[in-house]
Amino acid sequence: MGVTINSILLDQVFRQLDIPASARRQFQLASSLCDVNGRGFPKELFQLSAPVITRGLLNYGIFQMKREWVFPFWVHRQLDPSSSSFVARSQNPLMMNITHRNWTALGTPHGTHEAIVDPRGLLTPLPREWSIDTWLVANDDVLFPSLASHADQRLDPVAPRLTTSLRWRDFVLRLEAFVLASRSSTDVVFFEASVENTSLFQQRADLCLAVRPFNPEGVAPIEQIKFPSPRVIAVDGAVGVVLAEDPHWHRLGSGVEGDTATFARNMGKVQSPRTHSSSIQCEAGFANAVAGYRFELPAGGRGTIHGSIALASERVLKRVPVKQSWRVTYEHRKKEHKDVWRREQVHRAHMHFGDQALQHLFDASALTLLQLQDADTITPGPFLYHHFWFRDAVPMLRALDVLGLHDRVRGVMNSFPQRLTQDGFFRGPNGEWDSNGAVLWMVHQHYRIARSTLWLKQLYPVLKRAGTWIQRMRRSSSTAATTMKGLMPKSLSAEHLGTVDHYYWDSFWSLAGLRALAALAHEAGQQKDADAFIIECRLFSHDILQSLEVVHQRLGRRLIPASPTRAFDESAIGSLCAVYPLAIEDVPLPGAVETVHEVYKRFVDERGFFHPIIHSGYNPYLTLQLAHSFLQIGEPEKAWKVARNVFAQASPTFSFPEAIHPRTGGGSMGDGHHGWAAAEVILFLRDCLLRETPTSLEIFRGAGPFLKQSLPLRIHNAPTAFGRVNCDVSFESRHRCILAFNNTFPANRAPSSIEVFLPFGVKRVLPSSPTHLLRCTHATSTTRLSLSPQATMLLLEINP
Repeated sequence: MGVTINSILLDQVFRQLDIPASARRQFQLASSLCDVNGRGFPKELFQLSAPVITRGLLNYGIFQMKREWVFPFWVHRQLDPSSSSFVARSQNPLMMNITHRNWTALGTPHGTHEAIVDPRGLLTPLPREWSIDTWLVANDDVLFPSLASHADQRLDPVAPRLTTSLRWRDFVLRLEAFVLASRSSTDVVFFEASVENTSLFQQRADLCLAVRPFNPEGVAPIEQIKFPSPRVIAVDGAVGVVLAEDPHWHRLGSGVEGDTATFARNMGKVQSPRTHSSSIQCEAGFANAVAGYRFELPAGGRGTIHGSIALASERVLKRVPVKQSWRVTYEHRKKEHKDVWRREQVHRAHMHFGDQALQHLFDASALTLLQLQDADTITPGPFLYHHFWFRDAVPMLRALDVLGLHDRVRGVMNSFPQRLTQDGFFRGPNGEWDSNGAVLWMVHQHYRIARSTLWLKQLYPVLKRAGTWIQRMRRSSSTAATTMKGLMPKSLSAEHLGTVDHYYWDSFWSLAGLRALAALAHEAGQQKDADAFIIECRLFSHDILQSLEVVHQRLGRRLIPASPTRAFDESAIGSLCAVYPLAIEDVPLPGAVETVHEVYKRFVDERGFFHPIIHSGYNPYLTLQLAHSFLQIGEPEKAWKVARNVFAQASPTFSFPEAIHPRTGGGSMGDGHHGWAAAEVILFLRDCLLRETPTSLEIFRGAGPFLKQSLPLRIHNAPTAFGRVNCDVSFESRHRCILAFNNTFPANRAPSSIEVFLPFGVKRVLPSSPTHLLRCTHATSTTRLSLSPQATMLLLEINP
């Protein structure tokens, strides 16, 4: 076990605290499992984990002791012994949201921060972490959404506007929110809260906006709240909420004075609530406030209030002047919001599936990617994962690329050289050795689809340094045992694989990166480099194959575990990257196809791939990678069987957490709105309709579920390595369909053929020109049409 400066310092601290020697030894052993390259636990992962742990400690000390307070709904669920979300605490000193990590991001196409909304409408205006809750008081009772058993949420898949509705007695509480950039370029979340009287007689109701020191992760301390004017709520010295209408009353609470929710509970005893003092201070961080609006609602009547919160840090907002009133109506802003998003997406690729649920999922996933791409960076989440990792960025950028948003992709990749260390490492967290291969692979994918030779030549020297780094790193293990010789060094790799080890994931990505670099060198006119990297690829492939040969002998089967030292367990999901997305086929990897089937057989059930290592839940993006692997090896029916399990578990707002809890169906880890999962949705559905081989274009390879139902399909303005594709299939009846193309293929890039896969027999094909139909291959219940790239229209007569 290596000794690092960090381990020495920590050991000294533990000695001063009189920690027993056995505990110190256990800590040292645990640390060694995550020691990368002799430098200890990567600091980047510590920086991510530390806030989670400290908040968990604070949650543990607060939520159990203030049971009369109203908390976010996940807290009440985890504290309730009758709930399936109940979590025993006992000696575990951390209380974290591990059952309902679900929220929906709301942002703009080019903003830096997003707001998030939990499943009960709790709105958190990031990067500030306090929240806005909305309560309804009527008939001596109060509706707290976080205590409600159910809420209905809907997301507009054209523009990210979220509506949360709760039915309660004779009322409907409806909350709506969206984000729009202000004239000063600051993103602002605008929200509307309304109450509707559904009874047949007039009723009184108080609609309450509450500033809460909590969020979907837990406690979010607030030390000071002020009402500098009736329409402005300042939080910790910065403008917080700006209201469009004067509230009728407000109240303030603290750790000493208690939760303003208690006042709401007792409002039935108060004929005319009075305004409390205009400010409150709480060193314990429990400052809270509520502003109330009283409505006398006739039968069917509706009362509405509006507000806004800027999405910027307190430091920035302390310099921003406060506007006392709204000069633009909420409805006007809502229209502007929709117009902004329509303009942003008018030129992107569109896929139309004829299935509304899948259509909404696809379109909402595209919105997710657009919101999470912030100028020169892209992050896999709006909250916990609002950080950059190459591993997450690559599938998200690839999805943006196939949507035709090349400028956005280029904007992020142009920042990559700034992340290159002097020795040629594209550094995310230290010890994640897949990043160089991922960057090289992504640059090649982007070049194939966008074709900018000048940009490639400018970037090439950086890419060459990254390839040389891979060569140097893998040779550092040249003296290791046969199973590790020539592989990438030990690392944490993808954190869902486990503790430090030699992972095939790193080596597969690195090999794919070198293959991509050889192709890029050729395109950049550096043929000598291209030849050298091709030779390096052959040597690398030889070392991988030698390692696998020994592993296959050990396992007694041709399977690829996560590492040469591991048994074949769930972590083998990482080795599927050789099949998808890397498609390492020119040097066939023995056991790759077998591994796809074995992972499915052992570790997948009717809800998807359950991953017990770190993630401890059903993982949406890993399950979709498995589905995509089946698509890659030519088993589309199995691919759809797996994918549908994932799609069925999308939230009502068409999003996924990083992992899904097996009992609650809520998120069990990570960010509650996961960008990598959204990317895999886009990539899988796109490849079902349209995918490239080295020489041909495949259409509808995985579209059987739609075509068997005679659903219309449309591919519009979709970029490929061969050019832009436009394709429509429509059914005149169950026995006749029309296939129409309007493709744009540059002469030097056109595919050799367009291969169309149909899940039914065809009696007759009538092409617009006889020369456009190259071949028609029939099977029992399928048809494959080989078409000329110039094909424009075909009439198909389907077998009865």
